[in-house]
Amino acid sequence: MTTLPPLAPRDLMRLPAAEGARRVAIAFVDAATAARQRLEDPDDTEALHDFRVALRRLRSWIAVLNDEWGGGIRRRHRRRLRTLSRVAGAARDAQVHLAWLRDIEEQFRPRERPGADWLIRLAVKQERTTLAALHAVFDKDLDSALGALLDDLAVYAVRVDLRSDVPAPTLGQAIAPLILVRAATLADRLASVQSIQDEAVAHAARIAGKRLRYLIEPIAEAVDGGPALVKRLRHLQDTIGEMHDVQVMAEAVIQAAEDAAAEQTRRVATAMLEGAAGDEAVRREQARDPRAGLLAVAAHLRSRGVSAFAQLQQRWLGEHARELEDATRAFAEELLAHGRDETPGAPAADAPALIGEAAGGSTSSADARKADAVVAHDAPAGGHVPARRPARENADAAAPSASSN
Repeated sequence: MTTLPPLAPRDLMRLPAAEGARRVAIAFVDAATAARQRLEDPDDTEALHDFRVALRRLRSWIAVLNDEWGGGIRRRHRRRLRTLSRVAGAARDAQVHLAWLRDIEEQFRPRERPGADWLIRLAVKQERTTLAALHAVFDKDLDSALGALLDDLAVYAVRVDLRSDVPAPTLGQAIAPLILVRAATLADRLASVQSIQDEAVAHAARIAGKRLRYLIEPIAEAVDGGPALVKRLRHLQDTIGEMHDVQVMAEAVIQAAEDAAAEQTRRVATAMLEGAAGDEAVRREQARDPRAGLLAVAAHLRSRGVSAFAQLQQRWLGEHARELEDATRAFAEELLAHGRDETPGAPAADAPALIGEAAGGSTSSADARKADAVVAHDAPAGGHVPARRPARENADAAAPSASSN
């Protein structure tokens, strides 16, 4: 599904906001399609990760389009995308958990092996089940879902008020206040993380950081300090993601311990009921007790979680959270400065004023009713959307671009 040729980040951020955002989203549709094709190769261990990340970025930018520029992506298509993302996420989580268990399985002592092997068998079954569910969704819905999204993204309408002399915002100008708002949200959530027990709050901070990074990535290279900021946000996500993985796996181990205890009790009871002939069977079943191995896995998880939280404290909490917010604010202000330099006749605007616009909406319904013209833009495959810049733009939506996870 080839669509639009890629643009350099500096060119992308100079486009009218709706066009630029949609081009970013279309790039993510392409990335998801390419990753889907790689999933047919069983040796490509990163294909599922890349597919999941492309869907996440796509959903993030579609949300921006609908929230900030009036929508245009039909609800049923967003629901289909959400289902795809959920199923892909479950499959990737199962893949990651199994890989971790494989990595540490040589560290278990002989008496811990039964429990470790029992948990690995469960993880293998979970991976197979979730991958089967993912491929079932692929066969049923993937091509049509991505194709329908592409149609919604490539064609859109723009309202123009010919009486206004205010130039339409570029993509860089439009997302700068959103970046500032998301940076403040991230800082607030990081400030609420006080201990390793605050996993839910930390996970909320991870989501906030991810959404912030997804906004910045498509144009990061056009601004000084942009790539370094993206790298910092990615490291933050990885650190808190480690804590979250530990929490998810810990819940799986607790459930496994309950199931294993019930199964072990049943087997031992069955052997005991066989009488004297069952004495040897009882000893064999007791030697196969999985609880020691499950406790060993729990200990590994605890160590992993403590290490991740220590790193979070040292690099991201307290004054470090404020440093990250300051770096993000500098990036947003640089975006605005680029916009003032490159937009003829653009009035000077500071970041706080634009934050207010983002929160309250920059175009009222009364303004929209003034529109003297509606211009339809069509971005055909391989074609170029005319660089028409209306006086006022109220696009249906905005979208993402492709980068890391």
